[in-house]
Amino acid sequence: MHVLQYIAVQTDTDDEAMQLVENRLQDEMGGQEQYLSWYDWFVIGGGRFVDGDPYESSPNHIISYDKEPEKYKETITDMISNRKEEFNAYRTQFESRGIDLTNKLDTYNGNMQYDYELYPLAKMIDMIQGKWDYNAYFFDIKHDSTNPEHMFDSIDKGNKNWYLVPVDFHF
Repeated sequence: MHVLQYIAVQTDTDDEAMQLVENRLQDEMGGQEQYLSWYDWFVIGGGRFVDGDPYESSPNHIISYDKEPEKYKETITDMISNRKEEFNAYRTQFESRGIDLTNKLDTYNGNMQYDYELYPLAKMIDMIQGKWDYNAYFFDIKHDSTNPEHMFDSIDKGNKNWYLVPVDFHF
């Protein structure tokens, strides 16, 4: 599966933004034999979600706050909206199952249960706690956060050299 996410980075140029994000994402993956991240490969620049070669990284679609502040803010708003849609879909799934959560907790015997009844609840908790995974849609690598407020606080203090780097993640 694929997901488009925007990675926020503070630096001076599009090329530096692309390089910083690529280095960070490669580091997150770990070695070739064992992936440490939630994704197993990625394409910087949007991959299959934009025009061009879906397998070749490119700085063409990077958004600079300094050059395009409205587009930058709109993109963040869209990503947070996507996240909320995912959350609401998990909530609908969980609520439709009619699980007696108290009973589930009371009958837990200490062993892993091989069912996915609580998966939607687990994903909602991940999202509420800010876990960066395929449901986040946005990640700020300077502050290691899925919360854009830290980035916007920096911008409000006059640091306009922020970039959003689109990344097509495969997981």
